[in-house]
Amino acid sequence: MRRLSKLTRISALVLLIAVVATLFVSCGKKEEDKSNESGKITITVEVINKAGEKSEKKITTAADNLADALKEAGMVDGYDSDYGFAITAVNGEVADFNTEGAYWALSKGGEYLMTGASSTPIADGDHFEITYTVYSE
Repeated sequence: MRRLSKLTRISALVLLIAVVATLFVSCGKKEEDKSNESGKITITVEVINKAGEKSEKKITTAADNLADALKEAGMVDGYDSDYGFAITAVNGEVADFNTEGAYWALSKGGEYLMTGASSTPIADGDHFEITYTVYSE
C-alpha cells in the first residue's frame, strides 16, 4: 500500500511539472503574438553611395517585399517595369545606367540578391544593402 502511495505521489509530481511547463510555453507564445499584433516588422537597410559613404536606416513596416518597404520609407525613386520596381535613386542620389553604366545593387547580409526589390520578401530582423555600382566587363 505504501508503495502505491509513493508511486502516486511521483506521478502527481510529474503531472504538476508538465502542467507548469505547458503554462510557461503558453504564456511565452501569447506574449510573442502580442508583440507583433500590428503585423509590422523591422528591417535594416544600409546604403553605400557613389563616394563609398555608408548610412544605415531601420524601417518598421507592414510591407511584405523590399520595394514597398523602401518606397514607404521614402528612400527610393524609380519606376514600375515588366520586371518589377526599378530603383533609379536612393536617398536622392541617381544611378544612371544609360550614361554612366551605374545601378543600385541589392544584397542581403552581404550576398548579392538574384531577385529585384519587388520580388524580395522581407522578414523581421533582415539586413539589406543597397550599393551604388558601376557596370564593368
